[in-house]
Amino acid sequence: MLYILSALALLSAIGTHLLFKWYTSPWHILVFVGVLLGWVIIWELLWWLFIFINSLFVDKKKEVTKPSLYYRWFFLETIRIAFFFLNVHIHVEGMEKLPKPGERFLVVSNHLSNYDPMSVLYVLRKHLLVFVSKPENFNIPMVGSLIHKLGFMAIDRDNVKNALVTINKAADYIKNDVSSVFIFPEGTRNRTQTPLLEFRNGAFKIATKAGCPMVVIAISGTEKVKKTIPRRSDVYLKIVEVIPAETVKSMRTTDLSEHTFKLIYDNITHGKENLEKDENK
Repeated sequence: MLYILSALALLSAIGTHLLFKWYTSPWHILVFVGVLLGWVIIWELLWWLFIFINSLFVDKKKEVTKPSLYYRWFFLETIRIAFFFLNVHIHVEGMEKLPKPGERFLVVSNHLSNYDPMSVLYVLRKHLLVFVSKPENFNIPMVGSLIHKLGFMAIDRDNVKNALVTINKAADYIKNDVSSVFIFPEGTRNRTQTPLLEFRNGAFKIATKAGCPMVVIAISGTEKVKKTIPRRSDVYLKIVEVIPAETVKSMRTTDLSEHTFKLIYDNITHGKENLEKDENK
């Protein structure tokens, strides 16, 4: 898209250059930069207008049984555009470990910031992935409508009975080949100095009930994105391990939770070391 905008800006600048005959003036350079910025702003406004219009047609009271591929497309495009303008660079390790596209699984990772789900959803965009989110996210203007159409599921962390309904629905999504599922076992963002918050074992019931593989991811760097804008931000996403379905079925939920906690805990330091190296360059 940036190439298209640059081409439009160049054509506009050339047209202005010829119209006003600025053959020997540096003004054409300023015109090009100004027109490019103008096209970027116009395009951004049109994109958000497009999202707003689409959100008007979403009835959040109507249950979604299958993620909308149409809404998924421009949701992922919005993430790509956001990361471009925020100057976020994602470094991925272990992609070869992932199941083949079309196979269903549960994804779990640590949670540092609002950029975590965006990073995972974009990196795993070849896999149809639905996120288990807090209810408040569904009340965000436009965003709430989009994630509803994407099949995202709200989980009531304060009510065990209601949370179990969501867990069962997530497991059914995997078992019935609707989509894979992504959840944060910590339940909320880690704002402390400790590497990981205590895991909620209920998150792993999705895998044990579905009898599916489980993708374990360690994330680092997302907590610094907001602080470094517009400077470059480096985010590290490591696919630590894919636990086979047979292993998941043979383990108790608590054991699976403890094993996953250790995997992520041991790999977080690796990501922090990479961040420190980049900052010292």
